[in-house]
Amino acid sequence: MSESIASTPQLAQTQLTIWLGYLGLIPFFTSLWQIVTAVNDGAGIHGASLFGLYAPYVFITYSAIILSFLGGALWAKGRFNQQQKISKVAIIFSNVMALSAWASLILINFSSMLTMFAVTLLMGGYGSLLLAERSLDIDSQDNTYWRMRLMLTMIVIAAHSLVLAFLIREF
Repeated sequence: MSESIASTPQLAQTQLTIWLGYLGLIPFFTSLWQIVTAVNDGAGIHGASLFGLYAPYVFITYSAIILSFLGGALWAKGRFNQQQKISKVAIIFSNVMALSAWASLILINFSSMLTMFAVTLLMGGYGSLLLAERSLDIDSQDNTYWRMRLMLTMIVIAAHSLVLAFLIREF
């Protein structure tokens, strides 16, 4: 009986994580939808606007924030890893990801080419973070979490690929 009581908070936490993870896709889809709509209407990606802001930049800024957030989660996992060498690498890598996200926000201010590089940098960051986080939790039995992380990462990478394709198309 005490075992089911102990697992109830963990189950609630997992469900909350899953809900928040999938809800986090809404800003990606909203800005991507505006881009697709503008391209289909003939205005092109440069005519894509969300709340009066350039939709690709809304996409990129949200992406940078989420990548930094995930880097912070890796930092936390790295701090509690028993193997000191892996722990140090995870903490340093989390900082590299946060700095990459920050760099992407700076790059978009210079040129269309650097905007495409920023999207590519962010896209690579998501895949890299998934692999890094999984390497820390290789023995984890939380299959529900890992299925969610894999699905979210694949969706986010696909969304970045579409934005990148639209940027290249109009370059």
